[in-house]
Amino acid sequence: MSSNKHVVLFPFPGQGHLVSFVEAARLLRRVLPGDVSITLVSTPRNVAALRASTSASSPSLDISFHVLPFVPADHGLPADCESTSSIPPPAYLTLFEAFESLEPAFDAYISRLVAENESVCVIADVFVAWTVGVARRRGCANAVFVSCGAFGTAILHALWKNMPALPFGGDGLLRLPEHPEVELHRSQMSVVFLSSPSAGAMDRVIAFHDRQIQHGYLTDAVLMNTVQELEPTGLDMVRRTLGKQVPVCSIGPLVRDGSAHAATDDGAAVIRWLDSQPPSSVLYISFGSQNSIRRKQMMELATALESTGRPFIWAFRPPVGIDVDVNGGEEWLPEGFEARARAANRGLLVYGWAPQVSILAHGSTGAFLSHCGWNSVLESLTHGVPIVGWPLSAEQFYNVKTLAEEWGVCVEVARGNLESSAVESCKVAEGIETVMGADMRRRVAEVQGVIKRAWAEDGGSSRAALQEFLAAMRLH
Repeated sequence: MSSNKHVVLFPFPGQGHLVSFVEAARLLRRVLPGDVSITLVSTPRNVAALRASTSASSPSLDISFHVLPFVPADHGLPADCESTSSIPPPAYLTLFEAFESLEPAFDAYISRLVAENESVCVIADVFVAWTVGVARRRGCANAVFVSCGAFGTAILHALWKNMPALPFGGDGLLRLPEHPEVELHRSQMSVVFLSSPSAGAMDRVIAFHDRQIQHGYLTDAVLMNTVQELEPTGLDMVRRTLGKQVPVCSIGPLVRDGSAHAATDDGAAVIRWLDSQPPSSVLYISFGSQNSIRRKQMMELATALESTGRPFIWAFRPPVGIDVDVNGGEEWLPEGFEARARAANRGLLVYGWAPQVSILAHGSTGAFLSHCGWNSVLESLTHGVPIVGWPLSAEQFYNVKTLAEEWGVCVEVARGNLESSAVESCKVAEGIETVMGADMRRRVAEVQGVIKRAWAEDGGSSRAALQEFLAAMRLH
């Protein structure tokens, strides 16, 4: 009896992860026959959000959704907490562990599909790599989809493997046994890697990551949202880590289409402002959907913006460490800063959400001051916009190394958002001027060309990697 093919995608509910999984689902829908089913799986609130976002941007997209029952309160989480956007970073571990409790419900779902004569391929986030156990039990293909870059992934993997005894040298530099050619400074690591092993939940954090790493070694393939020509070193590091038996397929860049967001009233107002600015003149500033910097750092950044005199759009979020109900408003910035920028038509502060992809695609945008989250990196370079780097956490520090040292499309002007993280307005201003110069723009145009060629029909590397993956998963 012939079986129907079914691809089940299971993202972890962090904003960057969800965005990448939706784009992966769109890609698979474009290339797979119509009789191959594609389903995104998550908890009730996440499925509702995914359904709403995909229907708004692609109402005819033939992708299904499946809800796994989940009661946050059962895990000590707030009633409405099903994603990282609902909780502060210290509580992420509780959500990570809570999602492990979804295994029985996920197993029941996959078991039902198999019983209905479905040939199932599970594509799971690295943070739900436990799904490989379900796939093995039910005789399904399994792949891990990594939504960040290859170099950052390899470094994070090695850091967690060596925790808690990271091998710092007497010079204060870290050289990981897996990648001795790479030197890392303490300032290039999230606080979690510098915490004492006995500090509260650290044992749980290390144990969680160790479990997911061990699960990941059992997968049939790894998908990565990157481009072979841009990250040959990083991809080699990942392949060396996993071993030759696991194909590592770079199918990037998977980048959002910003047209739906630009069509909203708020988005349209931002685009109208951009229309009033000269070509390649505007600096776009965003630290991501869940990040911000400290008040004193905001002061330095605002001072740098005024000293350059360049037009800017700042996707503004309240400072780290500030209770917005007690302290808020203009005191976060130099006195009169926003009023002066508006009066001169030189600056626009967008509070909360901003139509990032539409801004980066606009001809007036000349550079992006970014935390260097991987989605932001790919969105910027896909649209030919160089980057002013200010990494804050996780793999962002290693993304900046790749951008600056290998690709030459970024200048790092600051690092981190701790009280001890030094920021100097003159260094920020100097970096902005360098990135918005002609040399950097020429280099980013070359990188943009590499990205476009990755999907060329006559031998593009990402197109070939996708075909390799489909063959390995028997989805042809």
